[in-house]
Amino acid sequence: MTTREPVNAPVMEPAAGVSSPFRRGVLYLGGYDPVAPEKFFGRLARELGHFRETWGVAATPAPARPSDDGQVWRTEIETRGDGWNAVTDFRLLAWDDLVKGDFARPIWQRIPLSLGLLADFLFSGTILRYFLAAWRFGLYFVAPFFFSLLFVVVAAIAAALVLRIDHWSAPWIAPALFLAVYLCLMRWPGNRWFVSHLLDARVFMGEYMRGGRADMEARVDRFAREIVDLAATPGLTELLIIGHSQGSVFALESLERALALDPDLARRGPPISVMTVGSCVLQLGLHPAARTLRARAQRLQEERGIEWLEFQTLTDVVNFYKTDPARLMRLQPSPGRTFPHVINVRIREMLQPTDYSRIRNSLFRVHYQFVMGNTRRYFYDFFLICCGPVGLRERFSLQKPPQESDRPGT
Repeated sequence: MTTREPVNAPVMEPAAGVSSPFRRGVLYLGGYDPVAPEKFFGRLARELGHFRETWGVAATPAPARPSDDGQVWRTEIETRGDGWNAVTDFRLLAWDDLVKGDFARPIWQRIPLSLGLLADFLFSGTILRYFLAAWRFGLYFVAPFFFSLLFVVVAAIAAALVLRIDHWSAPWIAPALFLAVYLCLMRWPGNRWFVSHLLDARVFMGEYMRGGRADMEARVDRFAREIVDLAATPGLTELLIIGHSQGSVFALESLERALALDPDLARRGPPISVMTVGSCVLQLGLHPAARTLRARAQRLQEERGIEWLEFQTLTDVVNFYKTDPARLMRLQPSPGRTFPHVINVRIREMLQPTDYSRIRNSLFRVHYQFVMGNTRRYFYDFFLICCGPVGLRERFSLQKPPQESDRPGT
């Protein structure tokens, strides 16, 4: 692993006199989020506004349109700067419908499923591994279980107080009150604290790891075919697969399945890079049962034509800060190969002080800054990576000396 702090991360400029556009294909996999594609692209357009203002560029997205099956949405973004232009074929690999299906589960299904998941990850030693690797993520993982238990205790106290009443109806009222109090707390403040959302997310990833999500398996296969399709686009300069949050797992898995479909995928066509941000790869990778994920990551490591860059930050509790995913998953290293390249970033440096002060106490807003527009020039900028004139590998090259620049082409 190569871990670098912000001051050591090189910032590259496009070659002088480049007139032809930099053509990039981006496939984006988000996390366990019910946001519909239409809303996602609305947010993308808004955040492009920050990108334009921060870097003084012109960036114009085309209206997003779905594939025939609705599982992939696509837009083109044309970006122009001082002496350069870039064209990005941006594709969202959507699975929000699966998330919404989980959200529709009644609570009498959610609770036993989440308790079973908790027992699995506890007795397998996975939760302990979380705390040893990144204690902040460990706290984040157990938080929804803690709050759910706290709501049970409060509801039980309310029921116990009723049982102390000397009245024939008390034994009948107490269970109903227990259930009512618990349900109310799960709705508020539970919804405000994303308790049900996070419980469903834990269950989903556990089910997927053990082969219990045929719907997501089919979706990942669909995404693999999309990777092969986009890689075949003539004139493409770079193919970039981005996984955010739980999407980081599926970014790796989709690419490995794409290699199974086309073993020469990384040997012809554009350079292929995987970029994981706010990564949850180790959420599954540290579980003893995640053998398939580890085998697929190993397969990617052995493919010299593929690079994996993981960006981590202290202030995002959802990622595993300052860890080497390959080492913790016990992948066999390849001589002379760094996989992944781990680069540490600072969310504070991406935003103006007033903007950072506004979001710093919002766990998920900080988590999403990885894939939103910066309001301050910084070497890590999601839209410069997706829409700028320099490829991901060149921008964060390990061979080049560190540079700093305020030019938007950097």
